[in-house]
Amino acid sequence: MVRLPPREGQAIPGELAVDQALANVRVLDISSSAGGAWCTRLLADLGADVILLEPPGGHPLRSEAPFDLDGRSLVAEYFLANKRAARFDFEADDCAGRLAALAKPVDVVVTSLRPSEAGRLGLSYAAFGNASLVVAHITPYGISGKRADTPGNELTVAALSGWAALNGQASSSPLRPTGHQVAFCAGTVAAGCVIAALVDRDREGGAGQEVDISELDVMVSAGSPGILRGQYTGHSTPRRESADVTAGPVPVADGYFALTISRAHFWRDAMTVLGLHDLAEDPRWETSWYRQSHKDEYSGRVGEAMLGWKKADLFEELAARRVVAGPVLTMEELRSNSHLAERHFWTEADGQDFPGAPFRMSATPWRLRSRAPEPPTTEVEAK
Repeated sequence: MVRLPPREGQAIPGELAVDQALANVRVLDISSSAGGAWCTRLLADLGADVILLEPPGGHPLRSEAPFDLDGRSLVAEYFLANKRAARFDFEADDCAGRLAALAKPVDVVVTSLRPSEAGRLGLSYAAFGNASLVVAHITPYGISGKRADTPGNELTVAALSGWAALNGQASSSPLRPTGHQVAFCAGTVAAGCVIAALVDRDREGGAGQEVDISELDVMVSAGSPGILRGQYTGHSTPRRESADVTAGPVPVADGYFALTISRAHFWRDAMTVLGLHDLAEDPRWETSWYRQSHKDEYSGRVGEAMLGWKKADLFEELAARRVVAGPVLTMEELRSNSHLAERHFWTEADGQDFPGAPFRMSATPWRLRSRAPEPPTTEVEAK
């Protein structure tokens, strides 16, 4: 018999709450990717009991910088929070049989194995032997198609999806999205699909299903506005030529500021605040296409006027006029931001501060119960 660590043997600090939406859902996470980890983190935040199986060397995220003073990966602390962990040797004999035994009492399995990797282990949906199981595959290119077995990561997905072609300056190389944006997007989509599959299972008589999440598909879908723009204009959406007021944050007295001037009244009010009354009153500038076509005539003046403002003061003046704009906050400013504080966004687990809930549910709350578990030293028990 293969047995998961009992709740009392490795309990999550702060009991699993029955008022959470996924309080009775049990998840087995055998993934090794950030996308898989983010999917199960979201499920855990909604109350699911997530058991993470880590190979003897630990989950790959545990080796990702930056590290805190105790040597813990901050990335792993965030992605692996709210979970329990046990060690599992995926290279040992009868891997598929042992995983099937572990999957008997669970509702969901999340994996990042490519088809050839799953095949080598003898692992398939049928092999789990649990007709009510929801199995979510989160891989770079999906579990079908000619790229399905091609190794990939967030960089290759960013390149193939077109996101790198849109990101950065036209004068330099394409850039991948910052941090783990591919994982966040794919993991969020996967969590939503898992929940939908559970709803369908419980509504339609108990049958589970497989969910195939291709990170490439997710990112192409997320970049669809750029594709549609290309169809409309007849050419690919270019990376921006320079950082001017029309294309992104520009310098102000104490940092950077993003000014949106897409609508006529935004333009008039923003130019009035900046003291550029001739630009505010000239009706030619009220049309967005005209402003874009003639930006060289005003962008320098607008940028120079913005340099005379501190970002908080400029934000207050523009917000009072309902102009969509925003200061670029540093990490220190973000942590002390009064709006986030008033919403009680920041939370803590085991004495450690964490970013809080990305959403609010009045009846079935999001909850952070624990920080990431320590690297497991005990193998999943087999008798």
